[in-house]
Amino acid sequence: MHASTLFASFATAALVSLANAHGIVSKIEVAGQTFESPLIGASGDNGPFYVPTDNSPITDVTSEDMFCGSVATAATSTPSIDLSQGNTISFYWESGYSTSNWPHNTGPIFLYMAKCDSDCTSQTASSTNFIKIEQQGFVNGVWAQAALNTGSPVTFTIPSDLASGNYLIRHEIINLASTDENFPACSQFAITGGSNTYSSAQTAQFPGAYSATDAGLADAGSAIYSVKTNAEYTFPGPDPVLSSDGSDTSSASGSSSDSNSASSSSSTVASTSSSVGATATVATGATSSSSTATGVVVLPSSVRLASASVTLATTTASVSASAVTTPTAAAGSSSSSDIDTCATQWTTCNAAYMSATASDNSTAVAYSCQTAYVNCVAQAESAVESSSVATAVTSEVASSSSTTDAMATIDTAAATSTPVVNSRAFAKHLRRHHAGVSRLDFH
Repeated sequence: MHASTLFASFATAALVSLANAHGIVSKIEVAGQTFESPLIGASGDNGPFYVPTDNSPITDVTSEDMFCGSVATAATSTPSIDLSQGNTISFYWESGYSTSNWPHNTGPIFLYMAKCDSDCTSQTASSTNFIKIEQQGFVNGVWAQAALNTGSPVTFTIPSDLASGNYLIRHEIINLASTDENFPACSQFAITGGSNTYSSAQTAQFPGAYSATDAGLADAGSAIYSVKTNAEYTFPGPDPVLSSDGSDTSSASGSSSDSNSASSSSSTVASTSSSVGATATVATGATSSSSTATGVVVLPSSVRLASASVTLATTTASVSASAVTTPTAAAGSSSSSDIDTCATQWTTCNAAYMSATASDNSTAVAYSCQTAYVNCVAQAESAVESSSVATAVTSEVASSSSTTDAMATIDTAAATSTPVVNSRAFAKHLRRHHAGVSRLDFH
């Protein structure tokens, strides 16, 4: 094959992988109805969806695209929702170009709603004041976002007494794996509910609700992996609505003049999600389960550096884990070689993922290279730290005057030894991540 043809083929495969590495809302289920979004660039009826120009993230929180994303075509209809028939709403995410599942797994997810003056397509960023219906962080010790990897939806609960009217719904995922990546997605519905306007709830405009310095956004990258519970994470934006925020008599529309734009009122919560009487729901396969969680992140059992090998495993047959195995680092060696090993395996895992998605876009391929890499680095750093602690303990035990003193020294050392992700090592990973086309799918 001619070199230029080979390069073109590789570039096309890389672009396909890059496209599949992000996503858009592909389907909405609400009140017994199902709505499917057209693919990006497709012509025809959009239904309730505001279809974006591409599936890329918004990385500048001051951009006008924070309103509803980089919208190419607006919704073409406003379907009716009767909340008495069901007040949960589920969003499915795919690449927007194929049926590939959402690939990311780190960061919060939100549901915002704004009552429109009339036709929601005439709403603008400066005239629309959203209330936050719900926010979800960790469920059973992992980010709720991770459920989307498997093709499951994210489900929110709309207050059943919400005042009837036309609403612009803004659902958002924030990917914090390397940098702050925002994925807002809008849709519109005519809701038949109650008479509660939630007129005293905090409201937010986009752009304006978030600042790049907000703790929940500024922690993107290596710092986010030390956050393991909702209590440790600061959700950006306003507080979610409460039943006490309601009013049956006040008029509050999407263009209300007393906006309470909320970059200064970020909220820290210790529950799985926050909403009006809502519990975060994560569906798995065809079933759904609700749970309140304060757990911790569990490292995959396939990631072991201190034992016989390091394995970056994926969860599909399309991307084989057997070829991604590395021997234990030589005794007494520096962690740098182990971290290089993690990076090499991460590149191999990415290449396998790219190959799988490029060869068969109809098959959903789970993406786990990113999480496995971070855990691999953590184990590498832990192994080196454990070696240092062991050396110090040996010295202390040798000088201890009794067996009791020696055991106390060992217990103290064990209690203070905590695995961490070295910031320099992770920065090295990020430089490599942005350097080569083989890693396009991660970003």
